[in-house]
Amino acid sequence: MTDKQGKNQDDLQKLNRSLVMRLIHKLGVCSRAEVAKLSGLTKASITGITQQLIDAGVVKEVGLIEGAKGRRSIGISLCMDHYLCIGIRLTRKDVHGGLFDVGGELYADKRRLIPENSTPQDAMALMKDIIEKLLKKGDGRKVLGIGLAVPGPLIYDEDKIAYMSAFPGWENISIKKELFEAFGIPVLLEHDGVCFAISEWWERDSADFRLMVTVLAGQGVGAGIVDGGRPIRGALGCAGEMGHMSLNVHGPRCDCGNFGCLEKYCSTLVLEKRMAEALENYPDHPLYGSTPDYREIIKAAREGDALSTQLFSEAATYLGYGIVNVINLLNPDIVVVTDSLAEYDELMQSVLERTVKSRLSEKILSRTKIVVKPSSEYLAMQAATSLVVDMFLSSPISAETEKKGSKAL
Repeated sequence: MTDKQGKNQDDLQKLNRSLVMRLIHKLGVCSRAEVAKLSGLTKASITGITQQLIDAGVVKEVGLIEGAKGRRSIGISLCMDHYLCIGIRLTRKDVHGGLFDVGGELYADKRRLIPENSTPQDAMALMKDIIEKLLKKGDGRKVLGIGLAVPGPLIYDEDKIAYMSAFPGWENISIKKELFEAFGIPVLLEHDGVCFAISEWWERDSADFRLMVTVLAGQGVGAGIVDGGRPIRGALGCAGEMGHMSLNVHGPRCDCGNFGCLEKYCSTLVLEKRMAEALENYPDHPLYGSTPDYREIIKAAREGDALSTQLFSEAATYLGYGIVNVINLLNPDIVVVTDSLAEYDELMQSVLERTVKSRLSEKILSRTKIVVKPSSEYLAMQAATSLVVDMFLSSPISAETEKKGSKAL
């Protein structure tokens, strides 16, 4: 079959505007000459495009800057102060939301714990309350949209979570529809692994790699896959469900229907459960008599506690087994490990390197970079806003047109 997806002049103009916006966003403050060189477009084209963007109010001139060979030219940058985004991270235990500008600066955030035995509708009520409060912090500036990072697997064309381990009922909730009906602004729903992967792609020098896998090791285990800047979602949107690869066909039954899934061996929930069980045999342990969460366990491990170090290392080792499978399957240039378990990055890095080295071809390992990146409490929300920023960078003039034709929130 012949591919007939041609581009008309208007399509090419949009693509060129998007390219220019992305380059300015990445460079921060730059000259038109720099953008022309990096984009491959002519200086005349760049002059025309930047003038369109300046007229639309999404790019501004910032005075003289020094360029190559000491030449000075007029600098340009994005108008960061005109637009805001809301990023929401939904987990099994909490909802965390933040109000950011398109440059990633945080203006306000709200976090609500999800009580035990809550329903998905209870969690949705918390989410709506957070969004309502964040919108009031916008000071009249346009909120471009809401980016929502959720645990997978995600049925992309239905905007529904297929199932959430240990939190059933989400398959009946149309999250995107509910939020749009409540607030009337664009809602972009994405697997949390993909959100992190897109955000990581922007932050790193993509000239050094093409295929990147970002592994989220938190209350579950998921992954985002980016090939040349394009997220790989699969036929339904369920690609990257690393936590549901089977490590033991005779292992415990998982909510997904499989047995011995990876996330049954390495997640913060498993770490907390195993510590609670182990403490029954350690009455002299400082954490005995409590129900420690993963942060307390990591803190104890950092302070040299043998039991905490052992249990954390076991979880990290199992994660390493999963990463070996991912590398053999996808052959990525780089694997970035982040989220809650990555908070003890030094030990995680050491255990992963040791585990992967013992189970992977030396030739393949030498061409695969493994990076552990500690996750902050804001990183997940910021990653969710990458969806909204991506939309803005793709169609900046559309965003400005909507702004002029509608009331500010």
